[in-house]
Amino acid sequence: MRRSRTRIAALLAVVALAPCAAAAGGPGPVDGPPNARPPAGDRASTPPPADSGRKPKDEKPKPQAPWTLPEDLRSRLAHTADLYREYALRFTCMETVRLARYDADAEASNESVRRYAYLLEREADGETLHEVRQKVKEDGTPHGGEVRDEEPFPPAYAWVQLFSRFDQSFFAYRDQGERVEGYDWVREIEFRGALPFTDGKDIRQWEGTVLVDAVTLTPLEIHAQPTGQDARVRALYDRWSQAFNIIGLHMAPRPLLYGAFVQFGLRTAGLSFPTELRYDTRIAVSAKRSAPRQASSRRYEGYQFFKTATTETSGAVLSK
Repeated sequence: MRRSRTRIAALLAVVALAPCAAAAGGPGPVDGPPNARPPAGDRASTPPPADSGRKPKDEKPKPQAPWTLPEDLRSRLAHTADLYREYALRFTCMETVRLARYDADAEASNESVRRYAYLLEREADGETLHEVRQKVKEDGTPHGGEVRDEEPFPPAYAWVQLFSRFDQSFFAYRDQGERVEGYDWVREIEFRGALPFTDGKDIRQWEGTVLVDAVTLTPLEIHAQPTGQDARVRALYDRWSQAFNIIGLHMAPRPLLYGAFVQFGLRTAGLSFPTELRYDTRIAVSAKRSAPRQASSRRYEGYQFFKTATTETSGAVLSK
């Protein structure tokens, strides 16, 4: 292993011995297949203040903000990403993985649930983070060796580096302003990765929106999809519809669409930590319509922090 087995065993043992943080909550009962979440554009925001009702006859739509961020804001966001880097090796938690597959009627026909003790460690290069998972017994006690059960897409903690000093040169950002969302004063920022979508493992292959706390600039919620997905799927579907077919069967697969959702519901030491990660896979049924094929969700609970004294509070869930 990349780190000594002694360190991993010691950290994972704490998960079993120490009580789960009260604010984070312990692993709860499984409650059916994950529900589909609305895309970022469907979230309800605070309604605008009432006005006199009279509008100019030729009122033009408000122009979109430019794809740029003030240098001061970029610097503050990068500083927050630095803090997350420092905390990467300071915690363990419990991870609950749920995978649901959907049939032709868009009904969940097959679902699996797995639980792990979870932590992060660094690769030999000292830069890349590696997820470490270990199976747990019914009472939450870790047992056995390391388990490989990672997502094909970015892990939850990778998204906290969305504004890191290194990654900023690979993203375009657009500030959509501040507003009240649920119990939070938030700033919404659009992002667009510069790398083409290949395997989707790198956050720089994705685009979407992130809600950050307007004061601390820590992420609260992220909705994303592969960069340029809409145009790519239209082109692939056109190719599929024109593909040679035998007895009504096309000789090419239908294109797949992917969506990501990350929620940061645990707040401690001025930061917010991931509590839910979800990736949805959909299959195109027309140039503009798709149907669910698979949903993978991961819940992170029972955080235990090391080498730091903090007071944990659960952040309010943002309204959808």
